[in-house]
Amino acid sequence: MFFLPPAVIGGTGFEAACEKLASEAAIRVVFEDRPVSRDDSRQLDVLKRLSGAGTNPYHSVLGLTHAEPAASLDVMPRILTDVDGQVCGVSSLRLQLGFSALQVYLASELRDSCRRRLVEEHELEHVAVWRNHLRVAARMLETLLRRKLGETAYFRTPAEADETLRRQADQLIAPLLKNLKDGIVADQQQIDSAASYQYLEGRLRACP
Repeated sequence: MFFLPPAVIGGTGFEAACEKLASEAAIRVVFEDRPVSRDDSRQLDVLKRLSGAGTNPYHSVLGLTHAEPAASLDVMPRILTDVDGQVCGVSSLRLQLGFSALQVYLASELRDSCRRRLVEEHELEHVAVWRNHLRVAARMLETLLRRKLGETAYFRTPAEADETLRRQADQLIAPLLKNLKDGIVADQQQIDSAASYQYLEGRLRACP
């Protein structure tokens, strides 16, 4: 919580300070990437169980991408209190998008370089979807959050300002993150479509 000394604010000076507060508040959304961890020790049947693809007739799991998206939100409201008790505040926050896990598995049965390369290319498509969505989302969310949360508001008490600004940030960001994840899942399903796997199988059969 941020306060200006009473001598600095008062009357019209308080209103001016509140207007300036909005320009000083920082709203940042960043994407923190992480390296892909590789595991080539699992057998085909193990990867099939991990993927839950046992009932899919065209899904032969020679590779598997496991990603766990992570979001960390730190809300730091900036609040001013006037000598007569007036209170204004604005959101200041940092939202970090990234991964708690990002792993690619290739079945241990993949021993020749041609088949391994093709399966790895397919899995790296999944990795690229995760990374690209989160990277683009970081830029778009920062613009959106600045527009939605970047204006100064007035409150009855500093406690009310702090609680309200934190709640507004949480309530705005939670559905946005859900929409982001839903979009990623939809694109991942396109990569794992029947046509996609049939194309991959054809390329695998063409390997010497």
